[in-house]
Amino acid sequence: MDELTKILDVSESLFKKYGIRSVTMTDIAKELGMSKKTLYLYIENKHDLVSKVMRRYIVKDKETCVLIQSQAENALDEMLKMIQYTQQQVDQMNPSILFDLQKYHRPVWQMLDDFNRKEILTMVENNLKKGVEEGLYRVNLNVSIISRLHISLMPILSNEDLFPGNNFPTHQLHREFMRYHIHGIVSEKGRKLLKMMLDSLDPRGEIY
Repeated sequence: MDELTKILDVSESLFKKYGIRSVTMTDIAKELGMSKKTLYLYIENKHDLVSKVMRRYIVKDKETCVLIQSQAENALDEMLKMIQYTQQQVDQMNPSILFDLQKYHRPVWQMLDDFNRKEILTMVENNLKKGVEEGLYRVNLNVSIISRLHISLMPILSNEDLFPGNNFPTHQLHREFMRYHIHGIVSEKGRKLLKMMLDSLDPRGEIY
C-alpha cells in the first residue's frame, strides 16, 4: 500500500468517526505515525485532503452501485440492496460530515452534489423505469418527478435546523425516508413481493 492510500484510508476513517472540522492535520499525522512535514509531501492542505478523500469515496460509491445493479434480480431487489448499502454508509458516518462539507469545503460539497444530481439521479430513474416495466412499481408513476424528489430530499435530512441531531438520529431519519419512498412507489404486485423479501431479511419487520 502506497503512502497516499494510507493517508486517505486513515483520514476517511477519522472523518467518519469525528466529522471533518474536528479532525486536524496534526491528528491525522499522529494517527499515521508520521510528521506533519512528511504528510504535506503528499497533501497540499486540509481542503486538498478532503477533496481527495471525497473523490475516492465517490468512485467507490459508483462502483458499488453498478455492482448492485448487475447482481439484482429485479428493480425491487435492486432498490432494497441500495437501501441497505446506503444505510450502512449512514450508520458509519458522523452526522456532521455533510454540514462540514457545505460550510467549510463548498467546492467538495458541490462535487458531491453534482454526483448526486447526475449519476445517482440516472440510477434512480433507471430503477423506477425498470420497476414500472416489471409491474413492481405503480404504472402511473411519474419517473421524472419522483427521481428528482428522491435526490433533492436526501440533503434535507442533514439540515440541523430542521432535524436537530439530538432529536433525530441520522440513521433513523434515513430509514423513515426510505420507508416513505419505497411504500409510495410499489404496485400491489410489488407490495406483495416486498413483504416476502422483507420477511426473509427481517422476520420481526423492524427494517421496512
